[in-house]
Amino acid sequence: MKHVELVNGDLRFPALMAGDGEPVLLLHGFPDCHLNWVHQLEALAGAGYCAVAPALRGYAPGCLAPDGDYSLRAAVEDVCAFAHQLGGAVHLVGHDWGAAVGYLAAARSPELFLSLSTLAVPPLKRLPQAVLRVPEQLLLSAYMDFFQLPLVPEWVLRRNELAGVEWLWQRWSPDWDGGDYLANAQRALAEPGALSGALNWYRHLPRFWTAAHREARGWMARPIAVPTLVMLGRKDGCMSPRLLDHAVQARDFPAGLQVEQVSGAGHFLHLERPQRINELLLAHLAQTAVQTAG
Repeated sequence: MKHVELVNGDLRFPALMAGDGEPVLLLHGFPDCHLNWVHQLEALAGAGYCAVAPALRGYAPGCLAPDGDYSLRAAVEDVCAFAHQLGGAVHLVGHDWGAAVGYLAAARSPELFLSLSTLAVPPLKRLPQAVLRVPEQLLLSAYMDFFQLPLVPEWVLRRNELAGVEWLWQRWSPDWDGGDYLANAQRALAEPGALSGALNWYRHLPRFWTAAHREARGWMARPIAVPTLVMLGRKDGCMSPRLLDHAVQARDFPAGLQVEQVSGAGHFLHLERPQRINELLLAHLAQTAVQTAG
């Protein structure tokens, strides 16, 4: 395991890297950090892959956007730049916001990605309609509106040494103690500018009038032409597993789709059930290799 740096323009993204071989890019979500992919990094390296887990835009001092652009388009451009830096053909894995970026990046530039694996977020294309058919999700997603407010979310989350981040973890992954993983996330978000950078992802969501938003919507409407694995925890307190009933359509994934609900896990399923997630992930990557060879 070593510390490296990925780049996009003037932005510098700290990352962890392990192993040699075909590259696998792992994207974290909120409120989380790149250090918490350690279980997957070790498993992937042990299986002969080169696994790389970068901080997302805004989550470290070197990758705070000087122009304030925390749109999904900007995040997708970061990931495509990472893919080019790693050789131009990578496996993509994303959790939470990282999953959302993964769907869009794979739809935008399928030639850059060998496979897609997502955790804790159903496919985006039909998700807005799915939310309307799962009323409980409107309540679960209420935090997103709150995070779009100016200043107040920072004040609430930062109180008592980022106790608000711990509250989110407990709500989204009930009956599980985040322990050192939670502490890692809190330390990352305590870095100068990081909490506001992370929250600015939410503040860009309602900017429907912008070119960045229109472009991301266009990508969301496309099929995803790489083999895809979708994983959700059965006890997820952030994204209802019932969304899968309405958000999943096999025809949106012409290269193949596998959906797995992971028992005994909530929103942070890669940390709660690392062995199971690693089994699913490695099997998916191996199957992708078989399909490619065939």
